[in-house]
Amino acid sequence: MAEGLTSTQRGRIAELHVATALMAQSGGRLSPFAPISDDHGVDLVVLDKESGRALPVQVKSWFLSLDRPVRNVQFDVQRSTFAEGGRGAVVCVVMDPMTLTMIVGWVFPMRDIPTIGTERAAKFALVPSLRVTTRDKYVIYRHTTLSALTAGIDNLLRSNP
Repeated sequence: MAEGLTSTQRGRIAELHVATALMAQSGGRLSPFAPISDDHGVDLVVLDKESGRALPVQVKSWFLSLDRPVRNVQFDVQRSTFAEGGRGAVVCVVMDPMTLTMIVGWVFPMRDIPTIGTERAAKFALVPSLRVTTRDKYVIYRHTTLSALTAGIDNLLRSNP
């Protein structure tokens, strides 16, 4: 049960979930690595073994029971870890704490964070809707399956020089 887990533990579970999904859904072509330290907001570096391209990824998570009536979730990207050059991605996942599966996820290119996030003093707040019928500004980044989430990351890898 996830209620007793710390935010650090929940975050690590989400990072590992995303990492293993990338390996499995890409047939092993995408290889995620974890940095020794997390002092720049990079949780994973995803390497495309065919092209040699790498993408820094920051993983954000929410653990949410499906029976809770929540409409929106908030993911914060700290200014101190925001990549000014726009390289990389922020992957946000909402996970079911009982099954440890992804309910929904978003792949945000780092370069889009300043324009789609709500600017606050020390962070950018991303507040996507959980509703299936949403038409919010985050819907183009939304993925409901791990294969679609992987494809979103793969597209960013292919578009980054």
